[in-house]
Amino acid sequence: MKITRDNLDEVMFENHDARLLIEDVVSHTSANLYYYHDIEITVEKALDIWYKAQAADEEAHSFYSVSFLDFGKDRMPEMLCS
Repeated sequence: MKITRDNLDEVMFENHDARLLIEDVVSHTSANLYYYHDIEITVEKALDIWYKAQAADEEAHSFYSVSFLDFGKDRMPEMLCS
């Protein structure tokens, strides 16, 4: 599912700080975040996503997309930036 402000309650977060970071990304950047149920978004991963989404928005003709499919494998998900 694509994460939006309207469905943040369906996403599992480590704590409120992680939720606030992801909420800021989906509210104020052009990033696309895709979430798969039962994956917890940690503060560390949310912060990394926040920084990358901000940087992508500052570049001309850039976009940022992240999938949380690989989070269960203890690694950062594949990230698309161009």
